[in-house]
Amino acid sequence: TGFKAGAPDARATLVEYGSLHCPHCAHFAEQGMPEIAGRIRAGKLQFEFRPFLIFPQDIPATLIAKCVPASRRFAFIEDYYRNSAAVTERVRAAAGELNAMREQGVPALNRRVVAVGQMKPIAARHGLAPAAVDQCVSDPKNMAWLEAMQARASAAGVTGTPTFEVDGKRIRLASVDDLKAALD
Repeated sequence: TGFKAGAPDARATLVEYGSLHCPHCAHFAEQGMPEIAGRIRAGKLQFEFRPFLIFPQDIPATLIAKCVPASRRFAFIEDYYRNSAAVTERVRAAAGELNAMREQGVPALNRRVVAVGQMKPIAARHGLAPAAVDQCVSDPKNMAWLEAMQARASAAGVTGTPTFEVDGKRIRLASVDDLKAALD
């Protein structure tokens, strides 16, 4: 499963398949999370964020989201979305260096993407120390979890982000009004 918030017995369940570098996902988080958070607090909604990888920098960013304390996970995701455009620009600027590192393996590449993208300060704001970030993005168990998440999303027919499901049914959401209508 992905990252969950809210009561398991809530009357509605909203699942979002998202990429931490998807500008549409970031926009949805900015616009829709206040509504989602209110419904979670009221016990009316369980929300699950299921990572879906699109960009290379999604790998370490999503692993960091997994490793921050569970109580800080959604705050990290929201904070990360606010910073994702800048992270992406820094990673793009270092594309040549990062491509050359691929032969050193995924753990080394992940650590370098974290460094180039300046992800550690974001993680630190949410309780994950710099050394813990390096361990997190290098851990084979975390990579196996991420690969399994990606395989499940692909098997579910997810091809892009954001993709939403309400109570197990795939829906289209273009606005907060669409979200409210789908949940009411």
